[in-house]
Amino acid sequence: MNLSVVSKSMMRLASKLMALPSKLMTLALTLSLVSACSSLPPPQQLTPSHKLAAPTDSGLYRYLEGDLKAHPNKTGFLPLSSGVDAFVARLAIVDAASQSIDLQYYIYHDDETGRLLIWHLIDAADRGVRVRVLLDDLTTKTLDDGLVLLASHPNIEIRLFNPSYERTFRSFAMLTGFSRLNHRMHNKSLTVDNQITIVGGRNIGNEYFSKNDDVDFGDFDLLTIGDVVDEVSDQFDRYWNSEQVESVVNLVPPPTSEMYKEAAKIMARNKQNFLHDEYLNRLELSELLTQITSKGLAWYWGDAQLLYDPPQKASRQGHQEWLLTDLSQFLGKARKEVLIVSPYFVPTDGGCQALIDAAKQGIKITIITNSLAATDVLAVHAGYKAYRERLLENGIALYEVKVDINNRPSAWKGSSRTSLHAKTFVLDRASVFVGSFNFDPRSAWINTEMGLIVDQSEFAGELVDEIQKSLKRSSYRLDLNDGELIWHDDLKGQVYYADPDASFWRRFMADFIGLLPIESQL
Repeated sequence: MNLSVVSKSMMRLASKLMALPSKLMTLALTLSLVSACSSLPPPQQLTPSHKLAAPTDSGLYRYLEGDLKAHPNKTGFLPLSSGVDAFVARLAIVDAASQSIDLQYYIYHDDETGRLLIWHLIDAADRGVRVRVLLDDLTTKTLDDGLVLLASHPNIEIRLFNPSYERTFRSFAMLTGFSRLNHRMHNKSLTVDNQITIVGGRNIGNEYFSKNDDVDFGDFDLLTIGDVVDEVSDQFDRYWNSEQVESVVNLVPPPTSEMYKEAAKIMARNKQNFLHDEYLNRLELSELLTQITSKGLAWYWGDAQLLYDPPQKASRQGHQEWLLTDLSQFLGKARKEVLIVSPYFVPTDGGCQALIDAAKQGIKITIITNSLAATDVLAVHAGYKAYRERLLENGIALYEVKVDINNRPSAWKGSSRTSLHAKTFVLDRASVFVGSFNFDPRSAWINTEMGLIVDQSEFAGELVDEIQKSLKRSSYRLDLNDGELIWHDDLKGQVYYADPDASFWRRFMADFIGLLPIESQL
């Protein structure tokens, strides 16, 4: 990264926040002749576009050059466990972009972190960077006007995956078109200049970056350079140019001059409100930012492989290419130990039996997932709870993330404000999968997913050690007592005989939902 760009951008963030409304007003005047009618224009045929060759004369390249040349044909990566660091990483690489930005996410919230990232993307586009934004359409209902405004920038193009063509009555469209619209793009990546990328479990929103006071998703990403970045760019191109995507300008009426003026007012107000937000101080004090500005990034180096579903999975095609096949082969290579961290864990009968068979072969299996009190998706917990006794009876270790207001949020522990969201599998303290894939039927069969496998024993061992150290503090250990489930709080020395920290009503609802025949959708 260009140190001057990164440090000045972050440390002078307040002054930058005030510049963009005037830019939007200029854009409004430039585009004031845009049709004011609310009808859609004739659909435009999507023009294919592809990754650009990584530049060799940019500040980002010069920043990374020494590390890359010292490790040819290898992948370097940094774990992003802290939500603040994960957001700083995204802002930093966007600010360092000189040629291209490819952003692909399942959820993009219109909140403080979502807006701040958008403002940085607009800055990049203003300086000539090509920005391609690919979002799943499921949660974009309230974003249509903002997205079509952004797409009017000459350097920004926005496409939606498997979109609803009914933009007003989206819930009705979901009911009538369920067989198609049920398939979503759960992939998550942000790639800059085909030289650096972030892949992992985080979407874009306050709860993923420790900005939300009500809920914070403990998650995990990898900031990545080197050999595998080109594979991530190829993955993005495959989705971007697929039949499953549509341009937002073909779905939403074009913006009017009044919309530009109103958007400029809203942006100015939002930025004024954000100027004194303590979150800016937390970003400036980020440990990762200190490492970036001092060029103290300590990359792990090893071999890496990108796994991803083809976009055609949404059409139930290309089964042989599905991520599940490659991930099953990866897990099947374990000889001693498997650690599974999955916020949504519904193994199904087949997956449960595969885990039991592995345990019977002497492989130590540990599973960490959300407790009933910590989960944000009650239906998934209802599906998971049916398998707990079988897994425990066959020697598989189960841990459920606690609710504890005194726990500082991180990727591995939960509080009343925190829910586990990381998706990470570790084999034999040697190889790690980090991505968007949950151990459940929806990830396996319905949604598209992606993730990185990295072979690096130092990183894998440190990750396992860190997680194991946190278990007593952050999780309940499950066990059986005369065939009945019990929960051990090993930190306090207490035993619970029902789901801890969950109300009677929440337990009742989990039991009730568990009776419904919906496992295939979880």
